[in-house]
Amino acid sequence: MKRLSWQELRDVAVLAGYSNPRVKGDHLIMSRPGSPRPVVIKMDRDLGEDILQSNKRTMGLSTDQFEDLLKKVRGEKK
Repeated sequence: MKRLSWQELRDVAVLAGYSNPRVKGDHLIMSRPGSPRPVVIKMDRDLGEDILQSNKRTMGLSTDQFEDLLKKVRGEKK
């Protein structure tokens, strides 16, 4: 998986149903009703694989689901 910007990860989280963003320091925190944990996104230009994997697990998305949402964010066709 390629590196993402925090804006792309934020947009994936929105498509996954997360909202109500708030900022704490250099982190964006988003929540979703029924989700046990919020998604915490470091506002950095290039997010590493470890951060992407962690947020993908927090959102409960498979790799295929995550990549499909990312394609929508980037405006790519299937």
